[in-house]
Amino acid sequence: MDTPSLEVGSVLAHPVHGPVRVLSVRKRRVRGTPTTYVELEVVGEDMRISVALGRSVDVGLRSLLAEDQILEVLDQLAQPSPPPPTRKETWARRMKQLEMRAQSRSLTERVGVVRQILRESGATPSSLSERRLLRSALTPLAAEIAIARGIDIESARELMIDAALPEHTQAA
Repeated sequence: MDTPSLEVGSVLAHPVHGPVRVLSVRKRRVRGTPTTYVELEVVGEDMRISVALGRSVDVGLRSLLAEDQILEVLDQLAQPSPPPPTRKETWARRMKQLEMRAQSRSLTERVGVVRQILRESGATPSSLSERRLLRSALTPLAAEIAIARGIDIESARELMIDAALPEHTQAA
């Protein structure tokens, strides 16, 4: 990914929290060493986070998705699901693997988690754990697409669900 612009007021994407706005760049003393931090505010939330400037790329801070990248995400959601594992895995193990993939900095992994849950459980999974995991993987991406395209977050969410579940569009 590219090195994001850290200008005050710019909107970036955080891999876990979704879109964040740069509030300031300031120095702090950490264990006696001056360290530069980027102060961020999660867009649409009452939450602020700080990231050490030297670690911003390691954390996964990046520029918002461009239109061609949004189209790639939607295309990835529409792709066929990978074949199921040859051996039967337990539900708990499956959820643990999905959680680890969702927490990854990789956009491809997060989109894959959204696709897998939607395909296996539908737009509204019956399991509370699956609903929570789907929300934590889908919401930051939908918020980012909403900002990039200038649409509301619910429309972006529906766009992603419709890409993964074409029959969802027909049923609505």
